[in-house]
Amino acid sequence: MTALASTNHDVHWLRLRKADIVQEERAIPENIQVVNWRKSGRKPTWIEYSRLSRDFRNAVLAINPDIIHAGPIQRVALLPALSGCHPLLSMSWGFDMLEDADRNSLWNWITYFVLKNSDWLAADCDTVKHKAKRFNFPEEKVTVFPWGVDLTQFSPEKQGFMRRQVGFEEDFLIVHTRSWEPRYGVDIALEGFRLAQKQEPNLRMFMLGGGSQGHQVKLFVEENNLTDRIQFCGYKKNQSLADYYQAADAYLSASHIDGSSVALMEAMACGCPPIVSDIPSNLEWVEHEKEGWVFKDNDVYGLAEQILDAASNREEIRKRGKNARNKAEEKANWTLNFQRLLETYDTVVESARKTVG
Repeated sequence: MTALASTNHDVHWLRLRKADIVQEERAIPENIQVVNWRKSGRKPTWIEYSRLSRDFRNAVLAINPDIIHAGPIQRVALLPALSGCHPLLSMSWGFDMLEDADRNSLWNWITYFVLKNSDWLAADCDTVKHKAKRFNFPEEKVTVFPWGVDLTQFSPEKQGFMRRQVGFEEDFLIVHTRSWEPRYGVDIALEGFRLAQKQEPNLRMFMLGGGSQGHQVKLFVEENNLTDRIQFCGYKKNQSLADYYQAADAYLSASHIDGSSVALMEAMACGCPPIVSDIPSNLEWVEHEKEGWVFKDNDVYGLAEQILDAASNREEIRKRGKNARNKAEEKANWTLNFQRLLETYDTVVESARKTVG
């Protein structure tokens, strides 16, 4: 929204609900017009969507926008799809297509319905694009928009500065920034780290954030005597995240489901080589033994092996860190990727005008 606020577009924001866990609360950027169309901030039930779609349609009619940009697919883009509002650019957030679409027959049908009533789809990776094709969405109406990061903020420029401040220079330091949720494999990350640490005592890990598995995570660390090896850092503001990537020797993600992970892009942009599961979306960013290390999804022994391999070779860390930065410059430049989104807006609007004409 900050980027959109800096354009000449007139932007209105309709929020469906407030998150259960507030990870970061930033003020809405200037020039973004907040539409208070719904009194309750709680999560709506499916049965409420019929009424909500009417309220949504009334709000849209009052604004009369050139384009509606909505996502994730099932919970949010469903509203403009139900209300018949066009042109609709539905945006996948990765998990909605790669996991939620297959939850059960209801979620599967909703996914079909939303895509059928969408004029265009923004996918954050090719993996999502291919999944949308299985729902009969035309490939030529998909824009792959992998988000991206600020390459000046997330850079290797201050690499090691915070590391020297905290005094972990003799250790191999891993940073983990994924939410503590089942889809992100935090249990796999912890067990893989534990197995590796048994063989290499000089391992440490910064764990940022939190999540619904917070109790299990902290209990695991305590029961396995890892309290002096794993440091819980809590939620951090976006502008301070780079310090942690720059301090670490490697970034870890054991995710089972993902699109193009912004956290992964941030780490790579900072020259922090990743150790990641071999899910398709990760493989779009990380080639084993080039930008980082890859292990088989859900394989704690494979993860431990890759951690030990990374910890044993400082020269490879530097080499793969440079390759990771190069990949980020090539594919994760937010400034360039954002232009792709703006171009998609123009394409969708122009296509809609031709259809009407």
